[in-house]
Amino acid sequence: MAEMRVGFLGDGHISGVLRDAVEQTRPHLVVGTFGRDDLIPDGLDVVVEAATQQAVRERVPGLLAGGVDVILLSVGAMADATLRTTLLAGPGQLIACTGAIGGLDQVRALRAAGPLREVTLESRKLPATLVQPWMADELQERLRRGTEEIVLAEGLAADVARQFPTSANVAASLALAADAWDTATARVIADPTATHTRHEVFAAGDLGEVRAVVVNAPSPDRPRSSAIVAWAALRALDDYARMRGFATPEGVVFL
Repeated sequence: MAEMRVGFLGDGHISGVLRDAVEQTRPHLVVGTFGRDDLIPDGLDVVVEAATQQAVRERVPGLLAGGVDVILLSVGAMADATLRTTLLAGPGQLIACTGAIGGLDQVRALRAAGPLREVTLESRKLPATLVQPWMADELQERLRRGTEEIVLAEGLAADVARQFPTSANVAASLALAADAWDTATARVIADPTATHTRHEVFAAGDLGEVRAVVVNAPSPDRPRSSAIVAWAALRALDDYARMRGFATPEGVVFL
């Protein structure tokens, strides 16, 4: 089988964990990890994006236009309808990674049968991990103290994903899976008792309902992110390799 040429967009903790796992356990050629100003060479089969929503806007459209497939972790970038259209134009294939959320396979199955009546997400995280530059100083200080529960956002999932670009990619992932950008809602709650990040998913359609609770340990080096994210990306990379006929560990593709 052919050797798959892989690159990583973003030089942070998630890319580091993922690259180490690929180099140590997978039969792929890692071409490089690319930061903000690094040149991405030609000839890549797939790039795993583990950077920021801004990096998606600036760099991913060019990769896709050049025929490179991209596994996307910063799904919150797709809350921008104009960018979403650009990202889906190809010819490279955009592949959304579920990252820190579960249950989306069943949400997508319900959506395939027809529009969903209700789609909601509630996310609870440690207060200090939710501080954002746009917040008033007083609110930032309350979050850093971390002594009270605060509902920080409640509204359309797309809007919440834009408000919390490093913490609410899950909201955009749910809206994307449900094809419900105009109706899916999300709540973000700062919870001083939250030793782990907790996401509660609900979706209802004609064929049934999905209720899923996902509890993730925070990354020890980047508490804003869940430690599971790098391993979700590895799972997505494995499925991609199997679908494309590249050498990969034995296994079954889940779609």
